[in-house]
Amino acid sequence: MIRKALHAGTFYPRFGNQIQEQIATWLKDAVPTPVNERCLGLILPHAGYVYSGACAALGLASVAHESIESIIILHPSHQSNHFDFSVSPYCEYECPLGNLKLDSDLYRRLSPSGEQNLDLDYHAMEHSLEIQLPLIKHFFPQAKICPVMIGNQIPQVAQRLADLLYDIVYKSGRRILILASSDLSHYHNAEKAEAMDAQVIRHISNLDAEALWRGASLGKLEACGIGGIMSLLRLAEHYSMAKVRIVNYTHSGKVSGMNSQVVGYLAARVFV
Repeated sequence: MIRKALHAGTFYPRFGNQIQEQIATWLKDAVPTPVNERCLGLILPHAGYVYSGACAALGLASVAHESIESIIILHPSHQSNHFDFSVSPYCEYECPLGNLKLDSDLYRRLSPSGEQNLDLDYHAMEHSLEIQLPLIKHFFPQAKICPVMIGNQIPQVAQRLADLLYDIVYKSGRRILILASSDLSHYHNAEKAEAMDAQVIRHISNLDAEALWRGASLGKLEACGIGGIMSLLRLAEHYSMAKVRIVNYTHSGKVSGMNSQVVGYLAARVFV
């Protein structure tokens, strides 16, 4: 069963050579990452490439030197939140740079704990997953993926998912990367958005999932994929030496020039 690339030509270019050309342009701003850092996970945006593509590409470029076997993509559902999380059942994912394969072993290990009776359209239509696929294929052409869609983005679900990831993935000895797909503040003026996003960045940098959730609950910050971010931060608690490096922050106003209503984007890496 192949998941079709429904958003090619809208969220990102339809043709592979166009994507490669964009990535080459974005990487002119890439900063080398210390080779002794082992990345546990990335936080990347999932808007249209014209707005957030450079930010996401710089995030993946920061870990491109590592030998990643598989990538678990924690991404939010923009269709419904009536479930905790669901592991995508597709065996293959269409992509302009070449299709990506499902890591069937990770699927077998993760899916029993998730909601597997979910309408398949939720997985088929979700852009917060698909937007990551061409970039993953570029930087890790041989890597397999295992997408996990989060509906009920609350601390209890994030903790359960984090514990599951640690038990299944990091005790396996395999080189697996966690990718949390999330944009930040939505449709505030640039000054307010930057202030709200600065709080998100501070809590992420402190590996403080509780403070992140508290800020969101009080309306002081926003992250549409907060469940995936909290899961990654809770996972990092299993590692005494875990740290965070902010790779890039931007917002849509910096591209469009329209600063009255912007969306914030962050690329950050959690490493040991």
